Amino acid sequence: MNHRNTVQITSAILLAMTAASAFATDPAVSAQGPVPFESFDADGNGYVTQEEFNTLRSERIRSRAEENRQFRNMGDAPAFSDLDADGDGKLNREEIQAHQRERQGERSEYREQKRMNNSGMGMGRGGMGGRK
Repeated sequence: MNHRNTVQITSAILLAMTAASAFATDPAVSAQGPVPFESFDADGNGYVTQEEFNTLRSERIRSRAEENRQFRNMGDAPAFSDLDADGDGKLNREEIQAHQRERQGERSEYREQKRMNNSGMGMGRGGMGGRK
């Protein structure tokens, strides 16, 4: 491993450790559900950098792992660029909230579809595949 990689890894570890202490003391942040903009905006400057975004995401993952929670849909997690609607390299409150509303709508649609599929007349006891 070269010096540059060592420095980058060390920096990432230190950043994660710093964020971990902030994360642990912030009652507004949980391991699930929408994250308030203020929790993303660690330095309070009114926008979220990719570093702040990645740090908070890493902390939520760490928190879920410590609670032995499942990592469902990790592969579908949005990238920073997916939220950066105007492409300026930083996220504002509106971009984050718009993305959260969109994801919540997708979840609601999924739950509704699942509910509809489970409430139909299946092949249970009274159906063609049921017992006689």
